Amino acid sequence: MRNRHLAACVAAAALLLLPGAPAFSQPPIAVEPVPTLTVPPEFDDFYKPAAGVVAAAEPGQILRARAIAPALFGFVHLNIDAWQLLYRTTDSHGEPVATVTTVLVPRGPAPEGGRKLLSYQIAEDSLPQYCAPSYVLQSGAIPANFVGGIESLIPLAAGVGQGWTVSIPDWEGPNLAFAASRLNAQATLDGIRAVESFSPAQLSGPDTPTALWGYSGGTVPSAFAGEIAESYAPELNIVGVAVGGVAGGTLPLALRHNSGGLYSGLVTVAIEGLANEYPEVRKVLEDNLDTAGKLLLGTKKLFCQSVNTAILPFFDYLAHFRGDPLQNPDIQRVLADIALGQRVPSMPVYFYHAQYDEILPNVGTDQVIDGYCRGNAPSVTYVRELLAEHISGAITSLPGAFNWLRDRLDGVAATPGCTTTNPISTLTEPETLQAILELVPLDIRALLGQAIGA
Repeated sequence: MRNRHLAACVAAAALLLLPGAPAFSQPPIAVEPVPTLTVPPEFDDFYKPAAGVVAAAEPGQILRARAIAPALFGFVHLNIDAWQLLYRTTDSHGEPVATVTTVLVPRGPAPEGGRKLLSYQIAEDSLPQYCAPSYVLQSGAIPANFVGGIESLIPLAAGVGQGWTVSIPDWEGPNLAFAASRLNAQATLDGIRAVESFSPAQLSGPDTPTALWGYSGGTVPSAFAGEIAESYAPELNIVGVAVGGVAGGTLPLALRHNSGGLYSGLVTVAIEGLANEYPEVRKVLEDNLDTAGKLLLGTKKLFCQSVNTAILPFFDYLAHFRGDPLQNPDIQRVLADIALGQRVPSMPVYFYHAQYDEILPNVGTDQVIDGYCRGNAPSVTYVRELLAEHISGAITSLPGAFNWLRDRLDGVAATPGCTTTNPISTLTEPETLQAILELVPLDIRALLGQAIGA
């Protein structure tokens, strides 16, 4: 397996350096071989470029590239080609930073005209770097973020399995800024730029038909990217954005809803993630959070999302502030900056959200969709499933999102205007069974080490 990746690495490097390679603005860059030892990003210098190198680069420019041995849970090897790209992006304050995206490509030649691209944003929802998708998807990785490993099955079957190239960015950025949607979205869009300039990805540059997809925490970058793509990365050919269990509709409502509840651990991660990006949030924490709250917050910096959720459920985190932090003017300015619904997407969007989502009340998503429709969005499809909640909704509504995205990437025009449906259960729809019968065997084949997507 490793020898095949070394061979792919050499071929990719040669392709990038040949005079006849596609002419992108990205300067030629050699592809490094598969690492001899997989170590967490905290100890991997691949993730730590010099500040001057980052500042001198353009958004989306690749700074380093290396082949990897892709695997699920650190040991289930995948029979696909894979690379990591370290690239320059922009933080919430306009400053240059660098992050990594993982590129997955089916083995074999690309179809005429190049492959299509799916940018899939995994719900990392964590503060340590070793929870990042780029680490989770490497052979030899410690399977601490097993939820991320499980979610990786979606872009495997519904991306690589379709013959598409897949980009899975570390959208939280170098400082693990979960919930900082402006940075998160820019990191996602610049990841697309980087992959489209990377010859081994077998794409056609900015003309590549591209779709974005994310669920729960993965909607933070995906949905916001749909809103800012026209201004931040207008050259990209984004044909559709699908998001489910939408997290960015009304974040203050979600924070209040979960503080003191079963999923209160997600509140602490969101607030700490914002503090990593916005100094004014950090100051509010330092000045107004009591000792118990600070101790709890410290534990959240050590573990991935599943463990964080399990630590002290029903802890009323907001009650440990002096005053109401969500009424603090500095916090309110940050919440306004990251709120979804500030702009109308220029491309078709597909939103799906359980009507009785126990983690993220769908009233926030309802408000965002209402704003899009009042703003004459070109195409909005909104599915509100009745017999589902946040966890089950990730599975039951997946086939609908997949079929919708595939149509967009196949060039099928989206229905203009706004369409809202309220199915009792999506499991009764014919396309659901059809998609399940298609996607599940692809994942099984991938887990057995068979090539998919050729």
